[in-house]
Amino acid sequence: MPRIFFNWPRTARHLALLVTTLACGCTSAEPKMVGGMTGEVYNYSKEGFALVKLNGKTVGTATKKAKIGEVTSGGGICCVSMPLGAATATVLLDPSKGEPVTVTATVEKWWPDLASSAIVHILPGRKVVVSIGPNTWPRKDLLDARIKELGLTSEYNDPNDPWTLGPLERTDGVK
Repeated sequence: MPRIFFNWPRTARHLALLVTTLACGCTSAEPKMVGGMTGEVYNYSKEGFALVKLNGKTVGTATKKAKIGEVTSGGGICCVSMPLGAATATVLLDPSKGEPVTVTATVEKWWPDLASSAIVHILPGRKVVVSIGPNTWPRKDLLDARIKELGLTSEYNDPNDPWTLGPLERTDGVK
């Protein structure tokens, strides 16, 4: 019968590492993702963009420049994922003319159970806001606040444009 030899010091180190890992409650470094969303870009700025990426994923192409007070869009692109509950996102803006720039965007209105769209709002002065949820319309409240903040004068006002006046509010009691 063969003799079995154990390397007790090595086994003890491995056992200590295993116990430490289990005791600290360590989990995977990978965040839970919300995926399958349509990425869409609304451009409210005087710059046109050849390409817009959200966390490395293309969400818009050929987005025309807008007059102050106006919005343009480059359509939607599937399929975008975001870490659940993310407060910021990295957005690459590749202008039609000039060098690409990366900005950190604020992520607002997380509705993971209704997350069908990841909308990138490019406001004047390269301020970017991302909204996650069911709403796919341009946001008049974001544009008006930015125009006021920068002291700009609106060059465009069409009451027939399909704007929303603010983020949607849930009525089903879910926070």
